[in-house]
Amino acid sequence: MILDPLPALALGLIAVLLPLLSALLPGRDRPLALLPLAAVPALLLALLAPSGSVDLPGLFLGARFGLGDGMRGVLLFSALLWLAAGLHACGYLRDDPRRDRFRRFWCAALTGNIGLLLAQDMASFAVCFTLMGLSAYGLVVHAGTPAVRRAGRVYLALVVLGEVLLFAAIVLLWQSSGSLLFADLHRVALAPAEGAVGIAFACVVLAFGIKAGLLPLHVWLPLAHPAAPTPASAVLSGAMIKAGLVGWLHFLPAGGSMPIVSTIGEGLLAAGLLGAFAGVVLGLLQREAKAALAYSSISQMGLITVAVGAALARPESAPALLAAALLYAFHHGLAKAGLFLGVSLAGAGSQAWRRLWWAGMVLMALSLAGAPFTSGQLAKTALKSALPADWTMLPLLLGLAASGTLLLMARSLALMHRPDAAPRRSRPWSEWLGWSLLLGLGMSAAFWLTPGAGVDGQSLWPLLLGALVLLLALAIRRHAPSIPLPRVPPGDLLALAPMLGRGLHRWWPRDSAAKPAPARREGMPGWRRGIVRLRRAEPWLARYVGVAAALLGLALAAAGFARTA
Repeated sequence: MILDPLPALALGLIAVLLPLLSALLPGRDRPLALLPLAAVPALLLALLAPSGSVDLPGLFLGARFGLGDGMRGVLLFSALLWLAAGLHACGYLRDDPRRDRFRRFWCAALTGNIGLLLAQDMASFAVCFTLMGLSAYGLVVHAGTPAVRRAGRVYLALVVLGEVLLFAAIVLLWQSSGSLLFADLHRVALAPAEGAVGIAFACVVLAFGIKAGLLPLHVWLPLAHPAAPTPASAVLSGAMIKAGLVGWLHFLPAGGSMPIVSTIGEGLLAAGLLGAFAGVVLGLLQREAKAALAYSSISQMGLITVAVGAALARPESAPALLAAALLYAFHHGLAKAGLFLGVSLAGAGSQAWRRLWWAGMVLMALSLAGAPFTSGQLAKTALKSALPADWTMLPLLLGLAASGTLLLMARSLALMHRPDAAPRRSRPWSEWLGWSLLLGLGMSAAFWLTPGAGVDGQSLWPLLLGALVLLLALAIRRHAPSIPLPRVPPGDLLALAPMLGRGLHRWWPRDSAAKPAPARREGMPGWRRGIVRLRRAEPWLARYVGVAAALLGLALAAAGFARTA
């Protein structure tokens, strides 16, 4: 059943306003049932609303919201993820004294996520994108420990940088196209490749690359996901990082003929392949399950980035490649969110429930690796089929990345499943319900999307190769258990700070007449004194880098408006 335009408009307003009102609802100890209920109108909107749009001239700079066929699927799986994770959160947070604060940030982030999927103009998209990004900070720092606060600082710094870049891109594109509507951006693709348009597209790639975990802008992701509560990790990895993909689809003119777009596509293709393999390697060196799953998200978003880059580089293949990217996002969102929710259920309940948990987690892990009869096989086959025929090496590289995914999934499950651990008490039924909902949707997706899905030789060899490497690694580990494995801390590139501290110590004067070193640092090694100096500089950076970024954005906006005038 498809609703008439007027009821559909009312449902759309409810889908956006209900979570926002839930976030602003006064009083403490509001029922946690608001968390899953806030996503229900968005789910109904994705299922029942007709395609179309509505203009709201008095909102922002002239807003347009609507639902297109391309965004319907993204809205559907996003609403399902928020619903399932909200159910899980009802039990996960029932004894948490900070649950009311979590509810407010959760509902605000949900409003931003649903709003940006419905936005059809740049200003509305930017407002909703900012609301989602800043609200997610409250979810990341919910626990309040020093490690969690550090992850929140890194996340917030990159979010602010992304907002400034997006603001600059919008001003430049508005200047070039004369409109804020996404429907009018095709005129930019037909216009000469001016320097301003090239700068705008570069800002778009970086702004949404931060959200999508594009290397080397990915460092927030393996820090924020383990720090956040499990339901928040699920929506961060399953739904919110897909905002980067949605932004690229809206702002980058796939199918155009501008040379700068083809160059950007080639760059995204290379960055996506780098992320697909680097995410696997770094994830295998983790010691915590949620950190390994976070690196898996970087790897999987790398494959989606490959599809977007190929669509920009080869305009003739853009429709099929972008459809494959959306299908891959659908598959990854369901499977990865289910794996994150399963982390909090490891070892809980009776033996029968633990066996059920183990079977479900293995099935979702195999789906991510592209096993036959799963949505992963369907998504990977669609992506390989959409690639240009003359790109003979790219399908092989994607198959090798799938082999790496199998290894990383095995590592993640090994970190969750510890046979020597004592059984935990039973978890609330809502936690199992949310996890089971994602498990059922993910396992049945291949059949209700493509009923004829089956065994494909092209999707089978990566699994066999990954299984062979896994067995070889287990055999080596069994016969040589004392071989130490390297460890890369989450946030990998941020681990270079100690090296930077050692470098600072070489040129930083040891004896300062103005500020002598405290007595407790006299016996401290030089490299540790360098780290202490870096930590002392952190408040200064936190105070002034944001101001500098805001001034940069205002300068770019003033230049754009001056040029337009």
